Parts: sequence; structure tokens; C-alpha cells
Amino acid sequence: MYWFEVGVAGPVTGDDAETLAVGLSAAGGIDATVQAGERGGIVMFSREADDAVQAITSAIADVEAAGMAVTGVTEDLVVTEEIAQRAKVTTASVRYWMSGERGPGGFPEPVVKRPRASLYSWAKVSAWLSAAKLGEVDHLAAETARACALIDAALTVRRGLRELPKHDRPLVARLVA
Repeated sequence: MYWFEVGVAGPVTGDDAETLAVGLSAAGGIDATVQAGERGGIVMFSREADDAVQAITSAIADVEAAGMAVTGVTEDLVVTEEIAQRAKVTTASVRYWMSGERGPGGFPEPVVKRPRASLYSWAKVSAWLSAAKLGEVDHLAAETARACALIDAALTVRRGLRELPKHDRPLVARLVA
């Protein structure tokens, strides 16, 4: 089972959520919950698939088939306490790894640096934990985080391509093909 969230552009109405529910039901079952509002929303999925990429891309297709515009997909950013919880270690252990006082060094840098609660990429942290043989890593969650990071980047490129003049689109498309 793969757990992740798909962001959608707003406004998202109850009718949009109902259309998605009907589509999911017709496809074999409802595996999503919608949180919606005027500024957009989040569709939270728990989806069965052969791998994380298939789970996420099929969910995006379902959301778009319901008429909603996908803005991104997440499962990736975590704070120190969440890293500790996911790795089943103490927060102090994580802080030691981050500072380089313990472990092999090279702990991933924060994606968003904040004075009190920096955000780290779970995809990078889980890969580091596996390589360092530290903590316990849920490999399914790590696979989902890596797939979310990659697919979210692809969605960003897709949005950007739509905004480029038509003559420039093939130039950028070649970089990601």
C-alpha cells in the first residue's frame, strides 16, 4: 500500500470530490480522501499498485479525469522529529547524525532551512539511512518518497512547458526525455 498526497488547484468543490469518488468507485474502489477549499485542496491516497510510480501516476490520472488540475504530489518533506519517528530512533540520534558527531557523516542538507524546524527530503534521508545502515527504514515509504520527489519535479516541468512559447517547448522537453 502506497500513501501519498496529490495537490490540486482551487477552488475545489464538493461536486469535484463527488466526481472523483464516482470515478474511483467505477475503477474498483475508493482509495482517496479529499480536503478541499477555495484555494485548492489535497487528495490523500492509499493505493495498491506494483510500485510507487504506478500508484502515483494512476492517482494523478484519476484526479485529472475528475476535472481537477494537479499541482503536485508529496510525501517527501520531514522535520527532525518525524525523521526520528520514521527511523525508530531518538531525536537526539538524528541531531548527532545531522551534526556529524555520529554516523558516517554526509547527512543530507535541509531542503528548507529554518531556525526551529528545517525540512529535509525523506527520499534523501531514507537513502542515507539505508546506506549508513542506521535506524529502521520502511522501504515502501522510502520508495514512495523517492517517486513523489521525481513525479513532483515532472509535474513542475509539465506546468512550465505549458507556459513556454511553443517554439521553445521541444528544447526543454529534450532535457527530460
